[in-house]
Amino acid sequence: MTRIDRLDALRGIAALLVVWQHTSESFVRIPGVADKGTWLADVAWSVDFGRIGVVCFFLISGFIIPHSFSAGAGAVKKFAVRRFFRLYPVYWFSIFLAVFTGAIFVGKQWTISEIGTNLTMFQSLLGMPHIQGLYWTLQVELVFYILCGFLFYIGKMHDGRFLTVLAVVFLSVFVGQKLLEKMFGYQSSLSPEHQYIPYLLAIMLCGTILREVLFGTHTTATKLFFLMAPATVFGLPALALMLHAAGVNLVDQPIRFGAAHLIALGVFCMAIGFHWRVPAMLAWSGVVSYSVYLFHPVAMTVVHWLRHQTWASFTGDWALWGYMAVAITLTMVIAIATYYLIERPAIEAGRRLSRNSVDKDLAAVA
Repeated sequence: MTRIDRLDALRGIAALLVVWQHTSESFVRIPGVADKGTWLADVAWSVDFGRIGVVCFFLISGFIIPHSFSAGAGAVKKFAVRRFFRLYPVYWFSIFLAVFTGAIFVGKQWTISEIGTNLTMFQSLLGMPHIQGLYWTLQVELVFYILCGFLFYIGKMHDGRFLTVLAVVFLSVFVGQKLLEKMFGYQSSLSPEHQYIPYLLAIMLCGTILREVLFGTHTTATKLFFLMAPATVFGLPALALMLHAAGVNLVDQPIRFGAAHLIALGVFCMAIGFHWRVPAMLAWSGVVSYSVYLFHPVAMTVVHWLRHQTWASFTGDWALWGYMAVAITLTMVIAIATYYLIERPAIEAGRRLSRNSVDKDLAAVA
């Protein structure tokens, strides 16, 4: 699939919002930092920059992934091979680096079973903690990929009506859980992370549906039907805001929940729906955004360690922006190195292997 520079730009923006959120809320807790100003953390927290970035990532996945399946024999296998090499090699290196820096700089220890389970990317669903908290989003991505593979297999991948209904079903499952909790005191055995999976899948399907609305050759009536999905899925955060104003909290932190989702939808629609000149640097930041996302916690760990070193005592009186700037710079250095040394070669290997695999399948059929 040809790269779309607007999508790359949006990826870059989303990754930087997540990094801003995490670095600001971490470094503002350093003694004395808050005395020099907290506005960078306050702005990020008020509308939840991290959630905005993650929702944008999920919408982008919905927009792209269902159209990544090529027609013909071996399509699912080809997709699986390419996704594996796209995600796992650099992800595994992020685990190694997180475990290494955690042990050296923080004294954090992980068991062999925890590390081994994290290698699957399904660790939370298998009852193990994430080595880096942000891995939860990658797990949701994998669930979506499996869903897309199933939809492709049954011939529903590009059935806009079916996808619209499915998104509403996923939303209903999520809302049903919340209503049982609020109205009847039902306590689910699922963790909050797992309870949110149906809603996040609905968001991703909205990315797929919005692509059909914006660029599909459907009738106006059909597009209006398709819009039922984003209207209801993102109607939930709007409803959460309205109910909060009436004194009812449908979800935790309803203002941040509502604002973040609606802002993310607006940013996504503007980035995709309008033609605009994308600065080359912004598009490039999207290309390395996966590595930025994976390695910024490692950079944060190093910066926190740095400030305790006597030879780096000059960092002791920095303001929040100083710590954030160093962490972001270190993140970019690591991301550039891992992209060119691990991520890009792995992507190219996946493409070669998937082509060879499909060619063999076609030869066997012939």
